[in-house]
Amino acid sequence: MGVGRFKKGGKLDKVDVKILEGLALYDHRNKTKLAAHLHMSRKTLSYRINRLRSHFSLHIQGNIYHTNIGLRKAFIIAKSKPGYEELLHQCLKCNDYWLYVSRCIGVPACIATYGIPAGKESEFQDFINKLAEFDLVSDVDFFWSTSIHTVNATGKWFDETSEEWIFSWNSWLKEVQMEHGALPYTLKEPKEYIQKADWIDIMILKELEKNSTIKLKEIAKKLGTTLELIRYHYRNHVIKKQMFEGPQILADHYKGLFPDTCFFIFTFKNHENFTKFAGSLMDKPFVRAIGKVYGKNQLFVRIYLSRQQTKFFLDALSKLVRTGFLETYEYMIEDSTRTQRQTISYEFFKNNTWEYDHKKYVKRLQSAIKQFARTA
Repeated sequence: MGVGRFKKGGKLDKVDVKILEGLALYDHRNKTKLAAHLHMSRKTLSYRINRLRSHFSLHIQGNIYHTNIGLRKAFIIAKSKPGYEELLHQCLKCNDYWLYVSRCIGVPACIATYGIPAGKESEFQDFINKLAEFDLVSDVDFFWSTSIHTVNATGKWFDETSEEWIFSWNSWLKEVQMEHGALPYTLKEPKEYIQKADWIDIMILKELEKNSTIKLKEIAKKLGTTLELIRYHYRNHVIKKQMFEGPQILADHYKGLFPDTCFFIFTFKNHENFTKFAGSLMDKPFVRAIGKVYGKNQLFVRIYLSRQQTKFFLDALSKLVRTGFLETYEYMIEDSTRTQRQTISYEFFKNNTWEYDHKKYVKRLQSAIKQFARTA
C-alpha cells in the first residue's frame, strides 16, 4: 500500500489550504487579525474566502457542546424495505429533536442524529421502537453517544510544492500504533447532563450554529436587544460555561475528484487501541467528525475521501483488523443530495427547560405512514 496522489487540475492551492487551516486555528470572526496571522491583506483574505464559498462550497458553521445545555446525542442507523426509503427519511424527522438525517447509497437505509433532552431517554427509545414496529423498517441500530468532535480542514497531507494531496497510508498505519495522548473532552463520557443555558444563550447558540462568523451586533438586532446584553451572555455563559465548541470549517477540498462522505463505525477490543486510533484522526484531512458510542469501545467517524483513496483507506483498515488492533468496522456511503440538517430545537426551549412531547411525535409518525399508504 503506497502513496496516493491527487493532481491539482484547478483544485485548491496552498494559499487556500492555509486559509482553511487559519479559519479553524485563529479567530475566524476577526478578519483583520486572521489576515495578519496569514500574512496577507484583509482585502485579499476577503476575496479568497468569497472564492472558497462560491467555488468550494465553504461553510463556517458552529458546533454546540450539547452536554452543557442538557441535550444527549443519539444516533440511529435504520434500514428500510426497498421502496420505502423516502418514507423512512421523513419518519426520522417526525421527532422535532433531529439534528441530521441522511439517506445512504447502495443500501436502503438512513442515518440520523438527535439531541434529546436529558431525562427523556426512555420516551425517545419508545419512539424508535414504534418506528421499528412498522412494516417499512427491516432493521434499526440505536445508540447513545458523546458529543461530536469536529476535525476541521488541515494541510497535514497537502504538499505545498506540488500543490497535491498526498496520502501515505503506510505512515498512518505506523502512527496509529504509536499514538499517545488523551481524548479531547468532547469524546469523554460525561457524568451528567446539566442544563446551563437561558433563553438568550440558546438563541445565540442557534445563530452561531447556522453561521459561526455572525457578528454579535447582528444577533442583538435579531433578538431586539442590546449588543451589551448579547456580549455579556456570549462571554460569561456561552463561552465560559463551555456551551460552544468552536467553528466547523466545511469545504469541498476534493472537488472534481469524485469524493464520497462515508459513515464508519469502528469497534476495538480495548480502550487503549480505541484512544490511539481516535488520536491519529485528529489532524487528518479526510476526517470531518468523530464521536464515541456511550459505554463501549466504539468510534463512529464521518470520512470524506475520493473514491480512489477510500479503497486505500479500506485496505489500511483491513491490515489493522488482521493484526488485531481493530476488532471490526462497518460503513455506509451517504447521499449528499438527500442530506438535511437543522439547528437545536430552540422553539421548544421554554422557561429554561426543554419541552418534549412524546405523544405528538408518535402520532406524527403514525400519520406520516398512513398518509404514505393512501398516496401509494
